[in-house]
Amino acid sequence: MEGDIIPKVIEEAMTEEEKIVLRDANTRKEWESNGQWTKRKEFLLKMLNYHKLNNIKIDVDKFSKMGHMFYNMKYLKCTYSSQVEDEIRMYLEG
Repeated sequence: MEGDIIPKVIEEAMTEEEKIVLRDANTRKEWESNGQWTKRKEFLLKMLNYHKLNNIKIDVDKFSKMGHMFYNMKYLKCTYSSQVEDEIRMYLEG
């Protein structure tokens, strides 16, 4: 169906958590430029792929928070604990 973010066949094989993460990744926040949104989306997709490849449970809240922290680090130059920053780098490196 036109306007659907996730093709029906793929969506049926996904967990509810994966669907929520993808919907969030595909929604540009009002404060994001298109370029910033694209980078946050790429980060969330890399994080999702890492979790799937390593059979790690998907925590929707964590994905949301990590997406915001990625944005804050990249565009607002915020800093976080080394544990958080290392985890974000790990997802970026895939």
